[in-house]
Amino acid sequence: MSKNFFVLCLLFSSCFAALGQKQSKAADFKPKFAIKAGYNWSYITGSAEGFNTDSKSGFMVGASYSTFSTGMGYRSEIVFSRQGYTFENGGSNTDVLNDYIYLPQFTTFTIGTKVQFQLGAQIGFLLNAKKTTETKDSSLTSAMNKFDYGFAGGLEVYPVKALIIGARYNLGLGKLYKQDTSSPNPFPLPFNPETANFKNSILQFYVGFKF
Repeated sequence: MSKNFFVLCLLFSSCFAALGQKQSKAADFKPKFAIKAGYNWSYITGSAEGFNTDSKSGFMVGASYSTFSTGMGYRSEIVFSRQGYTFENGGSNTDVLNDYIYLPQFTTFTIGTKVQFQLGAQIGFLLNAKKTTETKDSSLTSAMNKFDYGFAGGLEVYPVKALIIGARYNLGLGKLYKQDTSSPNPFPLPFNPETANFKNSILQFYVGFKF
């Protein structure tokens, strides 16, 4: 899935660049700010022997700056994202919740004034991570890598002048957990971080306003 998504991103990017060179004009340069909030459907890719995970719901809030209103453009964002996964441990359900700040940088292609495609890369910084059960919460921050990175792509529509409705897929490439001697011992989750290759994946749906 990751390889297919990456190839699709490259294809879209090439098409947008070719079309945007013909359609963008200096008169279209209209800086725009926007705010947004929405829903995260997150999960992790990778596997560990005897450890199965499920998706987790979360939320996101963010702000953006866009340079062009039509044709090719550029978009810079800051996004707070609560994400994670769930797993069954000893017959009880356990949630892992991770809070990140992401800084996506996109090439955009806007068709008219109603639709915008976005494709780019992002870096992320872990703020906090915890394991939550029915009886207690435990911090996981020291077991995780503080830095994340990857690709993102999405679509926004503008049904009325200021309203934004959008969807985005974030593909993480950075490993979630430390794989060296600095990892806590014993490890706070039921798998070996030395052999696990877990990475973030998130599907976001959001609404917002531009001004």
